[in-house]
Amino acid sequence: MEHMHGGRLTEMAQKNNLDPDEIIDFSANINFLGPPSLLLEAIKSNMNKIENYPEINSKSLKNNIAKKHFLDPEQVTVANGAAEMIYQLTKILKPKKVMVIDPTFSEYELAAESAAAAVEHFSLSKKVDFKLDLEKLKISLNKDIDLLFICNPNNPTAHLLKTAELESLIQKAVKEEIIVVIDEAFIDFLTDPDKYSTIKLLDSYNNLVILKSMTKLFAIPGLRLGYALTNKSLSLELETKRDPWSVNYFSQLAGEIIFSNQQEIKDYVKLSQEKIAAERKYLYQKLKKFKKLKVYQPTTNYIFIDISETNYNSAELKQELSKAAILIRNCDSYYNLQDNYIRVAVKNRKANKILIEKLKIILE
Repeated sequence: MEHMHGGRLTEMAQKNNLDPDEIIDFSANINFLGPPSLLLEAIKSNMNKIENYPEINSKSLKNNIAKKHFLDPEQVTVANGAAEMIYQLTKILKPKKVMVIDPTFSEYELAAESAAAAVEHFSLSKKVDFKLDLEKLKISLNKDIDLLFICNPNNPTAHLLKTAELESLIQKAVKEEIIVVIDEAFIDFLTDPDKYSTIKLLDSYNNLVILKSMTKLFAIPGLRLGYALTNKSLSLELETKRDPWSVNYFSQLAGEIIFSNQQEIKDYVKLSQEKIAAERKYLYQKLKKFKKLKVYQPTTNYIFIDISETNYNSAELKQELSKAAILIRNCDSYYNLQDNYIRVAVKNRKANKILIEKLKIILE
């Protein structure tokens, strides 16, 4: 498998002779409001700090994150994006078999393979709109499996599990001695993330690892910033058996501002959740009007679409839209998906209208 993800602006620009700045990127699920101004100003005013080493293991930021989540600092590992922790977990835990629920984020499987682990696929069915059958999954868990990855909300389907549902799964995993990794990369786009997050379960279950990403909600994928929350013993291993400077100075600075409890950051998060909820509703309703599209109910800042009733496969539709400088996510690289699924990020009203108008020209 290759590292296939959205946001490949340079590749698209070169292929279609476009200026990358002219492309409307619906392929990467990033907050369309852009980074908070407070964060950008801080980075600009601290450019001279580039000559200094970042703080080893991001200790100050770790303390701020722990305070935010009412945890001990020893339960937090700050990372160069949540993806770093996915690979670090398989490196440290050395699982023999990893279960992945497909279709989902491809790096779980790639990380398992990088640690020479076998991968067992629990495939979601198109017949039930790719919704997870929790009871069937529990039955599938056995002592042959060492590690289970769950993306909540799932990428690309956006299916969402409540905390109580996940707890029942974690309880079964405890009996089978399975570590459960719950990736909450997109959960903070929800207006009620606490209803679905498992952070409140951390002190009750020693087999739980939670991954968090700052790059999506705060629109800083170029910086790379995420973290893992787990028990103190595993957290110590994740931290000590890697590069102590994996998180650069500006990422640390951004994180400290994000977790500084300043009113401007709180307002930014609230505004983001409200704006994205409004635009998600608008874009979903407009897409539903296309008779040849099956549009799945979105929960976060992206929408999953079946285009099998159109005259295009996902690669062809992506290429047609690229002629109009619009980049979408072709989902044919996801395990358990064919070449008739796409994913589009929720953007601002102007961009969303442009996408709808171009789709009308192409599909109607």
